[in-house]
Amino acid sequence: MQVPLSDIPREGLDLQFEMDPATLDLEGTGVQFVTPIQVRSRLIVVDTMVHVSGAANAQAELQCTRCLEVLPFAVKSSFQINVEPQESESGKTPGEWHELHREELDQHYYSGGMVDLSDLAREQIMLALPTYPLCRADCRGLCPVCGADRNRSSCRCEADEPPPPMTQFQERLKKIINKKP
Repeated sequence: MQVPLSDIPREGLDLQFEMDPATLDLEGTGVQFVTPIQVRSRLIVVDTMVHVSGAANAQAELQCTRCLEVLPFAVKSSFQINVEPQESESGKTPGEWHELHREELDQHYYSGGMVDLSDLAREQIMLALPTYPLCRADCRGLCPVCGADRNRSSCRCEADEPPPPMTQFQERLKKIINKKP
């Protein structure tokens, strides 16, 4: 959703709208949204900067990374973001290499007198999603041999457990040390 700066009154602008998850280019994230994304925001213009605060909420289905079970997930994100014109007062343009300072981490840019709330909402939704979703903390996952869900049943497979990662290195190191005259 694009908001023209000229439409934001001095006292600020409150917006509530729904976004179709398909328009946010979230394919490949493994997330299936069950509901549209509800966005509530307040825009306040301060000089040339626009302060955007609000929340984005939706219901989604994720897949457990261990057992592949589908699990419901409530996506909830609140945000406060400063949006500046494409060329900032510091003379640095977005994409130009410079050291980022702490206050720049939440910085976004607008151009053409339009603030794009879709990009802000997409980013906030992505940040609210877990990077390693689990159906439960003690999920046992799938058997690597037969593929059985170990949370539902036990299998009789004997998985060859690989040796600890440093074992081969330690054996080679011992050989090298023992060869010294």
